[in-house]
Amino acid sequence: MKTKLFCNYCHGSLVKGIREGKERQVCESCGEIYYENPLPVVSVIVANANREFLLVRRAREPAKDMWCFPIGFAESGEGIEEAAMRELKEEAGIDGEVVQVLDVFSESTDIYGEVLVVSFEAERVGGTEMAGDDAVDCAYFPVANLPKLAFPSQERALKKFIALKRDTWNMSDSFQKLVHETLEGEAPVSGGLLSDALVRVIEANAARIIDLWLSDISTNPSTKRYRSFERAELLSKAKVMLSELEAWLKREKGESELKSLSALLGRQRSGEIVPLGELISAISLLKKHIFRFTSSTGVWSRPVEMYRVLELGERLVYFFDRVTYYAAAGYQKGSV
Repeated sequence: MKTKLFCNYCHGSLVKGIREGKERQVCESCGEIYYENPLPVVSVIVANANREFLLVRRAREPAKDMWCFPIGFAESGEGIEEAAMRELKEEAGIDGEVVQVLDVFSESTDIYGEVLVVSFEAERVGGTEMAGDDAVDCAYFPVANLPKLAFPSQERALKKFIALKRDTWNMSDSFQKLVHETLEGEAPVSGGLLSDALVRVIEANAARIIDLWLSDISTNPSTKRYRSFERAELLSKAKVMLSELEAWLKREKGESELKSLSALLGRQRSGEIVPLGELISAISLLKKHIFRFTSSTGVWSRPVEMYRVLELGERLVYFFDRVTYYAAAGYQKGSV
């Protein structure tokens, strides 16, 4: 690190002395104190839709030939965000917009002394990725295969970035899997859904959910015929349906098992002279109590937990829609 030798004001020699309780450089002639302040540095993280990070390979020291996020000094006359977007353009060739500040970190360097690194998240809005200025290469790297970064401040900012994005990425992945295996009816992809965790809630509280359902159908005007059934029989039917739901959510059973069970239920209710509308209502009320119970277990503190419950709701809609369809088909066959 270079040491300043002369005063900016009178060009007198600088010597060390105790000022304001700290050793500082002081001008011998005019007594002016030379304050050594950290240099402002901007660093920019840009990730694409595939969760790949834009890195540049450094053309010069410090850390020559190592990979890093676009980084450089802020200059007088420009705002800190403006400096970040300028460095992004100069080193990586793209235009960007600041999304948020990720981190502010003090770092000591051999060449420049103390620097204050302000790390931003930015999104690409134009331009073409190409190495420029202090870079000899420019490329995107997947999050799971990043090279060692040149600067500790960037490692720290990257960890914060990933922590901030983790829930969003998990929700996105889970939604894609939901569409793939549930709504499109394709084979399950690797990994589970976020709402799989709520299956344990249903299993652990099955008795309570069924009790709420039994109380509802015994008083609900849409299920009058169910009041004549023995509670033990309804309890048994509800247990079977919940067990089927749990197995379906765990992907242990598929469409054929669901069709067989639901059609049998429909034929039985037809033989018992239960109006079809009341059968459908009873099925709908069971769905209501499952969702109401799982959504009242105090899991709304984070967006990812909110998503987890709403995702379960989508899966319940799909499951009970199939149950209703097959039960109605069985009911009509049983009434012939």
